[in-house]
Amino acid sequence: MTDTRSVRRFTGARAMAVGMTLALATVPLAAADAAPQTPPTVNLKAAVQKAAATERLSTTTSPQAAQPAGTPDLQSPSFFKSPLGLAVIAVVGSGAAYAVYSAQHDRIHSTAR
Repeated sequence: MTDTRSVRRFTGARAMAVGMTLALATVPLAAADAAPQTPPTVNLKAAVQKAAATERLSTTTSPQAAQPAGTPDLQSPSFFKSPLGLAVIAVVGSGAAYAVYSAQHDRIHSTAR
């Protein structure tokens, strides 16, 4: 007589193995290189002439347009003067103080410390 718990366990393990095999079988296909495509030929001189004919440069620039997108606005107040900045300073300071306190008042005094 067979134990039904062991039969279920092995059946579940086999089902899991089959499922993982089917799921992972498509990974090499997804990682395969696509067929190389030739880039379209572009006449650079004609493209430059077309862009030069359609674009007009503005003589007046706004202060925000002159500023690159990645730079912060320097007219805003300091982060550390805001309430959130003060809270960050308080949390970091209290964490550092607790680390120093716990290192000095440790109950275990081993030489490896």
